[in-house]
Amino acid sequence: MQDQRCFRDIDIIEFMERVVQRHMRHYQSDFQIDAEVLQSVAGCAEQQERTFIWMCRTLGTWLLPERDVLLRGTSENNIFTFYMEQTNDPVLVFAIKVIGIKGGRITGDIYPLDYPAYYDHVCAAAVRAETVLLQYERGVRIKRADDVITSHPDIEYGRCLSIRYQPHQQEDLDRLLQREWEERKNIKEGDADAYIARLSDAVSCTTRKRLTRR
Repeated sequence: MQDQRCFRDIDIIEFMERVVQRHMRHYQSDFQIDAEVLQSVAGCAEQQERTFIWMCRTLGTWLLPERDVLLRGTSENNIFTFYMEQTNDPVLVFAIKVIGIKGGRITGDIYPLDYPAYYDHVCAAAVRAETVLLQYERGVRIKRADDVITSHPDIEYGRCLSIRYQPHQQEDLDRLLQREWEERKNIKEGDADAYIARLSDAVSCTTRKRLTRR
C-alpha cells in the first residue's frame, strides 16, 4: 500500500502546492479549499479529525477524511473508489496527518500511497456505515446510512451544520484506523525534493498499473 517512504514534520501546504503545480492541469482552485480545511483542523485534539486521504488528479483534488474513506457507504468512500473503477485518470494519492502549526505553517506527515494497492486494501478492510448523525442549529437527527442524506435545512432544527457517518460499532473503525497509523510509523523517511522530481515517472507507472488491471 505504501510507496515505502514518507515525509515527516514538513510544511504540508507547501508540499501539496508543489505536487499540484507538477501534476494538475485545471481547477487548481480545489487546492485552496484543501488548504483551508487543513488549517481549520490544525488545533483538533483527535487524530481522526487530522488525518486525510488526499487525491491529486490532473483535473482537480479531493481531500477526504480518512475515517470516511474507510467507511463503506459514505460519499468519501465512493469518491475514492470511483477513480479506480470508472476512469483512467492518473491519480496521485497520499495519506496526510496534520500535526499542528509551527511558525505560521501547517506541519505534519505525508505518506505517498500506491493507489491500486491501497484501493484493494480499502475495499477489503473498510467498515460499513450504519447510521448518519446530522447536527443542526437546534438539534440532532439520526438516520440510516442508506437513507437519502442531504444538507438541506430541517423545518424543525434549522440549518445543517455537519453530517457524520457512523459504523455499527465505533470500536471497529477505531481499531482499523489505529492499525493504519501504527503501520505508518514503520515507514522510512524519504527526501521530499527527490520525490517531487520523480513525479512524472511515478504518474506514468501508476497509469500503467491501472490499465493492466482492466
